[in-house]
Amino acid sequence: MNPTGTVCNNIERLCKTVLQPLRDDVGRSIFITSGYRPYELNRLIGGSESSEHINGNAADFVVAGMTPYETCQRMIELGLEVDQLIHEFGRWIHVGLRDELRGQRLTAYRDAGGTRYVNGIVRLEDLT
Repeated sequence: MNPTGTVCNNIERLCKTVLQPLRDDVGRSIFITSGYRPYELNRLIGGSESSEHINGNAADFVVAGMTPYETCQRMIELGLEVDQLIHEFGRWIHVGLRDELRGQRLTAYRDAGGTRYVNGIVRLEDLT
């Protein structure tokens, strides 16, 4: 399914206000590993029913030559306004937008009980 209308506008906003400014600043390639996901695909991969990926408002990505932690820190230094910035498992970054931006910064990690979140952007090794 190809995105149209509002979804396309949301993708454009995410690119123009977050991803491209980051790319311009760091001068490196950004690799989006998950962007817009139609509802059915999101369901099939086990995504949250309220995922902003469904609306084109979120992307998971990495930056060439930078760790996800370094990338998150640079995004904060740049003052990029986002709804969610999540350092996920030390492997990628999730960034999300919505109409009302909460400025939420989280780090996700896994333990025996499943996925856990802590406030702030932290190195995984600092969680033990």
